[in-house]
Amino acid sequence: MSSDGKGSTAVIGRWKVMVTNLRPQLETMPHLTGRYNEMLRFTTEAEDLENRQALLKADLREVNRQRRDLAKTGEELRNRIAAVLRAEHGFSSERLLEFGVKPKRKRVRAKKEDKPDTKPAPTATNTQ
Repeated sequence: MSSDGKGSTAVIGRWKVMVTNLRPQLETMPHLTGRYNEMLRFTTEAEDLENRQALLKADLREVNRQRRDLAKTGEELRNRIAAVLRAEHGFSSERLLEFGVKPKRKRVRAKKEDKPDTKPAPTATNTQ
């Protein structure tokens, strides 16, 4: 809800105030009866929609929580199966790819090449 009173809850609140306070005045202002009834219908419908929105938000949060739990449990199960497959076929077996498991690659280090000395040799300069 915004601080300037334009949020839907604030707007509906203003409508409810008007409907509540206008009702006793309808006897002295019968020409407002039609508009009063329309405003009452709008207010009721808006409240119903807000209630429905709150229920849907709660449902969405519950669905998202269930999805997170399912993903966590499913990933744990997948990791356990992958561990069994690694034990069965070997950690570096290419057969693991068949199950969507990356085999462990052997680490290959680059050999050091003999580099020529790039530093200039110190020159003896004797200034006497």
